[in-house]
Amino acid sequence: MKSDILPYIVLVIFVSILLSPIVLITFNSFKNTSETFGWPPTIIPKEFSLEAYYKVINSYVPLTLRNSIIISVGTMIVVLAFSTFTAYGISKYKFRGSRQLSFAILTTRIIPPLSLIVPFYILMSWLGITDTFLCIIILETYMNYPLMVWTLKGFFDDFPQDLIDSAMVDGCSRANALLRVVLPVSAVALAAAAIITFLWTWNEFIYAMIFLSSPNVQPVTVGIFQFVGDEVIEWNSLSAVAVFTSIPAIIFFIVAQKYIISGLLRGAVKR
Repeated sequence: MKSDILPYIVLVIFVSILLSPIVLITFNSFKNTSETFGWPPTIIPKEFSLEAYYKVINSYVPLTLRNSIIISVGTMIVVLAFSTFTAYGISKYKFRGSRQLSFAILTTRIIPPLSLIVPFYILMSWLGITDTFLCIIILETYMNYPLMVWTLKGFFDDFPQDLIDSAMVDGCSRANALLRVVLPVSAVALAAAAIITFLWTWNEFIYAMIFLSSPNVQPVTVGIFQFVGDEVIEWNSLSAVAVFTSIPAIIFFIVAQKYIISGLLRGAVKR
C-alpha cells in the first residue's frame, strides 16, 4: 500500500515546486505598491488590490499582446506549411543524399541562436525589414522550422504507404493523395507541431528585443520591460503582466494539450 502512495507523494512534491513561482507571482500581482515594497515581505496580500492590473491595462501591454498573437500565429502558419511538405518529401520520396539533407536541416538549428544575431541583423538591415513583423517571423521560422521538420518526419516515416498507394490507384495524383489522405489522417501530428511552434514563438525575447524597437510591433515579452526602471522595478505590475499575458497561452495549451501528447507519441513510437 505504501509503495502505491509513494509515486503520488513524489509527484505532489514536484508539482508544488513547479507551481510555486506561478502562485507567488499571482499573489504578488494583487498587492498594492506600498505592500509590494514593504518589510517584512508578505506572500499572501494583506489586502487584495487591482492597482497593478489597472496599470497594465492602461499601458501599451495590450498592444504588445496583440503583436505577440500576430507574430506567433504568423510563424506557426509559415512553419507548419513549409515543414509539412519538407518532412513528407524527405520521408516518402527518397533520393540520393536525402538522408544527408535531413541532417543538414537539423544542423542549422544546432548553431547557438545568440551567435547568429550579428549576421541576421546585417541581413535584415540590408533587406530593410528590421522593426517589422516580417523580420521577426522570418527569424522565428528559422528557429522552429528544422525541429518541426524532424518532428513531422518521424510521423510520416510510420505513415502507412498502403493508404497512399490506394489513393493513387483510385485516381489521385501525388499532390491530391497528400492533401486528401495524408494530411487529414495526420491532423494530430500537425496540430502538435503547430502548437509547439506557437508556444516557442510566444516566449521569444532576445531576437524581439534586438530587432524590434517600436511598441507597435514589439511582442509582450519585450513590452513587459515598461515596468522595469533604472531605479525601481514595479514588481506588482510586472507580476500582473506575467499573469495577464500568460492567459492566452495557457488557454491555448489546455485546449490543445491532447494533440501535443498524441502527436509527439505518433511521431516517436513505431507502430
